[in-house]
Amino acid sequence: MSNIEKILKTWKTVFTVNDLKKILDTSNSSSIRKFLSKTWKKQTFLNLYYWIWGFSDYDIFELACKINKNSYVSFETVLKKYWAIFQYYETIFLASDKSIEKKTKTHTFKTIKLKSSILFNPIWIENKKNYMIASLERAICDRIYISPNYYFDNLSDVNWDKLEEIAQIYNKRVIKEIKLLRKNYAK
Repeated sequence: MSNIEKILKTWKTVFTVNDLKKILDTSNSSSIRKFLSKTWKKQTFLNLYYWIWGFSDYDIFELACKINKNSYVSFETVLKKYWAIFQYYETIFLASDKSIEKKTKTHTFKTIKLKSSILFNPIWIENKKNYMIASLERAICDRIYISPNYYFDNLSDVNWDKLEEIAQIYNKRVIKEIKLLRKNYAK
């Protein structure tokens, strides 16, 4: 089996050198560098961010979570995906253990710090195999936690019971705002 076939078998689209060492079962860094050099010249792999490589059709959320360890896709990125907000943001927003902005040649990734007890609570965070992404309801709670009285354009797809369940891991203000949001939306 060729090295490319081994990589394709993982279903990953984004890799670090350490990922490639595991996949190709080698500890030799120079052989990985030679492999990357050849694949880059053939345009099989692109250098996406420092020592992060990927296929030309890489998954942007996978790259976002690879660049930003201990993170999941959330906030406006998820809210826009579910049409809870109508504003367009080119930036990919993530919940993380630190607030930082990182840029590649084509994308901007902004992480927003959440308390560890919230960040590492897996409730309604979907594991998409190569990255983690918040459900609509989790993204709403994340945003309200960071931005009190945030305005949402459309909440027709919200599961209100799930939203109230998720709110319990935040603080009293978030719980109160979610209840008020539900009450106002029911009108």
